[in-house]
Amino acid sequence: MKYLSKSQIREILSQRDLERGIAGLADLPLPHRLKGVPEAAKLIATHMRRDSKILIVGDYDADGVNASAIMQGFFEALGYAHFEVVLPNRFSDGYGLSVNLLERLEAPRHYGLVITVDNGVSAFEAGEFCKAHNLALIITDHHTPQDSLPTCDVLINPKQEGCSFPFKDICGAMVAWYLCAGIKQECGARIDMSAFVPFVGLATLGDVMPLVGINRIVVKKALQILRASDAPFAQVLRQKLGAISAQTLSFSLIPLLNCAGRVSDARVAFEFLTLKSLPQALQVYAQLQSLNNERKALQAQTLQKAQDCLTQSDAFVCAIGEWHIGVVGIVCARLAQTHQKCAFVLSDGGDGVLKGSGRAYGGVNLIQSLQKAQGLKPLLLEFGGHQGAVGLQIHKDDLDEFMEILDKCVVREAQGESSAVLGYVRADDIDMELFALLEEFEPFGAHNPLPHFMCDDLRLLDSKPMGKNKEHLRLDFCAPSGRRLYGVEFFASGVCAQEWCFALAYDRYFQRLCLQIEG
Repeated sequence: MKYLSKSQIREILSQRDLERGIAGLADLPLPHRLKGVPEAAKLIATHMRRDSKILIVGDYDADGVNASAIMQGFFEALGYAHFEVVLPNRFSDGYGLSVNLLERLEAPRHYGLVITVDNGVSAFEAGEFCKAHNLALIITDHHTPQDSLPTCDVLINPKQEGCSFPFKDICGAMVAWYLCAGIKQECGARIDMSAFVPFVGLATLGDVMPLVGINRIVVKKALQILRASDAPFAQVLRQKLGAISAQTLSFSLIPLLNCAGRVSDARVAFEFLTLKSLPQALQVYAQLQSLNNERKALQAQTLQKAQDCLTQSDAFVCAIGEWHIGVVGIVCARLAQTHQKCAFVLSDGGDGVLKGSGRAYGGVNLIQSLQKAQGLKPLLLEFGGHQGAVGLQIHKDDLDEFMEILDKCVVREAQGESSAVLGYVRADDIDMELFALLEEFEPFGAHNPLPHFMCDDLRLLDSKPMGKNKEHLRLDFCAPSGRRLYGVEFFASGVCAQEWCFALAYDRYFQRLCLQIEG
């Protein structure tokens, strides 16, 4: 058996093309590289000089909530108080900028300028509404545009035609951050833009952006700031999560930020990120945990019902029912993983129109697949999203025909691994030196997978169930030297393995290395 040395592990990880020319914040592309930022900044400055009231419309997921937090923090730092941040309610307002939302807010009467963050590239009706009512509109988004674009004064989207921004796969909060940087330049303001990097980092993790280049350096800087920040939400995170890493935030915080908009109102998550009081932030965090428990129960019920009514085609699975609209996306993702196909979960509201979500699997670019099918026959009433996730609406009577067309329009791309087994290591080489080596290549995530190792000389001494429902296993190992190692197998499948596949973490409770065992 050939075992990897630490120098060989470093060499393997060094071959990953992570920096993409971005070694620090100073290397980030300048705001003017993002098409539309200079024009939008000028328009915003003009409205500020007029003391126009500005309406900022966010989204109800982690990306949209963080983008909204950036906008609020920036305008507060700028000293401009004549603005309002609105997060649409999934159940009463629907997605993003809509005529329904603008009418509810009486926008033409109360505002002079509307700015969207993390939404708007599909807001065709809302764009026409703003034009008809002489309401200036700036759209900032990162979702893939359709062949036509909505009417607006300025569109900022790295994926639009003619945009020279070198990194196309950035989150909505990153786009909002760049707009704020452009406003800062236009106004000659003295504002430290790194103060908003934690929000960009959280949104990047929440939208599972590739952790290379600009995304990697921003997340890395965000982690550094969160580990020392006095912001109430950051203090709560350190208190509740302990070690702040891309993994702990992705699996512990991001679901909390998403759940508010799924089962209640995204304003709860927004308040957690923006509150100025630590006691209040602690209270809202507890509220988010409660909402997340509610989300888990709804998700389990919906998943079971969806499994019972699945239809399948060559490349897709689809479930139709009277679902809770807030959990269809998560259920969709679970179905895709279970059946190893792209999945759609569509809710039947009884009006003949199906609304829901789609999730990609196996390298399928879902948004391009939908665009290709729609080009052959435009059966979708509305759709939008990106390669991994989409939202859509379609007449129920058209679904079967559309699925037949879609099966012939699947667009596949090269896919990266979610984890990377680098090779075998000796149990006695699993130490803090190895952990420190791996830390140099963090943050791990999409396009920079968490390194996994195989080990065949660990002796299992004991195993005990752990977790609220005893679904995990706590494992005690012994290395050949007699040194003890601690492991956890999440959603355990058993402990009969002769070889162990693991990733390394630091367990703050036991104050030692923890092997995260792959079942």
